[in-house]
Amino acid sequence: MLDYRVFTFMKVCETLNFTQAAKELHITQPAVTKHIQTLENDYQTKLFTFSGKQCQLTKSGKELLDLLTTINNDIQHFKSHLNQDQTPINFGATLTIGEYVLSDSLAVILSEHPNFQIKMLVDNTETLLKDIDQGKIDFALIEGFFSKEKYDFMPYKTEPFIAVASPKAGLTDKTYTLEELLDYPIIIREQGSGTREMLEVTLKEANLAITDFHHITEIGSLNAICQLITNNLGITFVYKSVVQKELDSGKLFEIKLDLPPISHDFTFVWRKNSHFKSLYQDIFKLFLTN
Repeated sequence: MLDYRVFTFMKVCETLNFTQAAKELHITQPAVTKHIQTLENDYQTKLFTFSGKQCQLTKSGKELLDLLTTINNDIQHFKSHLNQDQTPINFGATLTIGEYVLSDSLAVILSEHPNFQIKMLVDNTETLLKDIDQGKIDFALIEGFFSKEKYDFMPYKTEPFIAVASPKAGLTDKTYTLEELLDYPIIIREQGSGTREMLEVTLKEANLAITDFHHITEIGSLNAICQLITNNLGITFVYKSVVQKELDSGKLFEIKLDLPPISHDFTFVWRKNSHFKSLYQDIFKLFLTN
């Protein structure tokens, strides 16, 4: 188990505020200061710098945080596997992957590996990366962007990213620039989702932003978004697997864009330098081959 002062350090890194860290840890601010000073004495380095009341991690502080985050993740993984008759597999998946991509793979894995005790958390990319850092999950399959300095990764699949609308929207007869779509209501995922990030990157490359659309609706459910688009209440940008059934049935159609084809990798990620790297890679192969 990690020293309690380490958790104080990690909380200060999260809040960048000694007073807030003390409040969340239910200890005094002088205690927080003492814990950090003890760590700095132990490691013979400054972990934070201050500009007025503004707190920032030093280079050494960032390196220590990365190291301790990985160690904490590994410890939580180790604890979850102790004295278990079954093999716990605690992982996360983003909404697109968890609800529209993994079902067939999970069915095969469960039937072929009855000793696996699978727990899958579905959330957006930002939250899943935090859950890995906190040791709540071991790894994740994500569609969003991530730091390659903090996480090891393996590509899972490359997925087309498309714009879709109802046939009633009247957008079937030509190719559209992104600028020409700005007048149409757009329905998008929440901040932190991989789908939202991908749209933001696509727009940025055209010197545009989501706020350039004249009417924006934000919905956290892909199923709800699909229903709204099917009812001709706007357009959206999604990974093709999310709307494949609606495209096949003619309830939705792909808007032709005056852009090169857009695609993005779905990625399997875990903490960099994890002791359990080889185990995660073996598990990944099960997802990859089914």
